[in-house]
Amino acid sequence: MNEIIEILKYTIPSLVTGGVAAYFLKQFVAEEHSKRKYELFADKKKESLPIRLQAYERMTLFLERIEFNNLTERLKPLDFNKIDYAQLLIHQINTEFEHNLVQQIYVGSECWNLIKVAKQTTLNMITAQSMKEHIETGQELSKALKEETTSKEYPILLAQEFIQQEVQKLF
Repeated sequence: MNEIIEILKYTIPSLVTGGVAAYFLKQFVAEEHSKRKYELFADKKKESLPIRLQAYERMTLFLERIEFNNLTERLKPLDFNKIDYAQLLIHQINTEFEHNLVQQIYVGSECWNLIKVAKQTTLNMITAQSMKEHIETGQELSKALKEETTSKEYPILLAQEFIQQEVQKLF
């Protein structure tokens, strides 16, 4: 019995010391793993930030290009009738959008949805104005579209403001 007590005198403190050491080693390894994971995330974010900023820039440029004042200045109505001019504007907007389609990977889903809504609303506004009977020429359509930007809550402005807010969150 004395031998067992003698063995326990040395074994129990060794087991307690080993358990404490194992606990602290486990905590240290977990902390190092967490630190490493954070560093990898920070590096990844640092690498992706320029790409994301470029995507937001491109989408801002897209919104600027489809804004009626800019669109009608770039694509002058000349001698178009209202239907041909509307089709030209719609084609231009769809082409611009398709060119920037890949940017949805880098912008947030809510932002992308707002951009799509702005695009679709713009197309709908062009179609609606071109259907009005009192508008007969491309020049009249151009003028009516420019008036639309001042008369309503313009969806392009909302999307642009949202992009600005998203970019501010990146910093």
